[in-house]
Amino acid sequence: MLVEQLREQAGFSPIECSIADYFLEVGDALHDQSARSIAARLYTAPSTVSRLCKRLGYEGYTDFRDAYLDELRYLSSAFISIDANQPFRKSDDARTIAAKIGTLYRETVDDTLQLTETEALGRAVELVANARTVFVHSAGPQSYLAEDFVDKMARIGRRIIVAYKDDTSYFLASGGRPDEVFIELSYSGETGNALRVAKRVKEAGGKLIAITSYGRNTLSELADVTLRVSTREKLVEKLGCYGMSISTMLLLDVLYSCVLARDYDRNVVRRVKNTRSFEQFRDSNSPILHDRRE
Repeated sequence: MLVEQLREQAGFSPIECSIADYFLEVGDALHDQSARSIAARLYTAPSTVSRLCKRLGYEGYTDFRDAYLDELRYLSSAFISIDANQPFRKSDDARTIAAKIGTLYRETVDDTLQLTETEALGRAVELVANARTVFVHSAGPQSYLAEDFVDKMARIGRRIIVAYKDDTSYFLASGGRPDEVFIELSYSGETGNALRVAKRVKEAGGKLIAITSYGRNTLSELADVTLRVSTREKLVEKLGCYGMSISTMLLLDVLYSCVLARDYDRNVVRRVKNTRSFEQFRDSNSPILHDRRE
């Protein structure tokens, strides 16, 4: 995220560090300032301000400013009660920890939905619905969460493959076709093996859906469509990958549900029929769990 880049100041010159510090200090007030006025305050040239913005991946100051202000608005919009990096303390008892994790789940879901753009979601659903095969890959633990997506989609006749190994994913991407879709899961959007797979998908002519963090990153720039996950966690200094995992499960469930809804009646019948044909002897003593039998 831009805020982190401005704080880290990796590779910045001394004057670029001063400009970055100024951006962080003024925050939302940057809305009313031009590159010329900032340069005058810091005793430098407007071109130096623009050069830093280009270093950060933007065409110029105005492009950077708009993205930075959008990010600040996002960061101030939610997670009032829970720190996504340290959602509980060592002194909390089990009941308190459970309550805090529950709150974290609710806030993460709300945050993810806020970041989900209608147009991007519609495009992702279109790609998945029309795909001959959908591959899912993650360099992290989220690939295991995708197994539920595989199961749900299989019950309505859709073919999903989770590729756990980076090299296997790369080889599958090498045979990419226009009717095949890769869903790449990467929180940072900068993981080396994830990017190798993503680049290979595009080179081979496949379609790429990125599920990644808010803001600009290499993966989102490669993707045909990007769905954003809740972006409140640090890369390392956190107690767990709560946010990425919760967001991933939500977004995959939304994709499945939207694909099912495109032919709702037929897919519901197919799902029930397929499930009953396999689970012939499944039963429960609880009347709540009993299905209606035709």
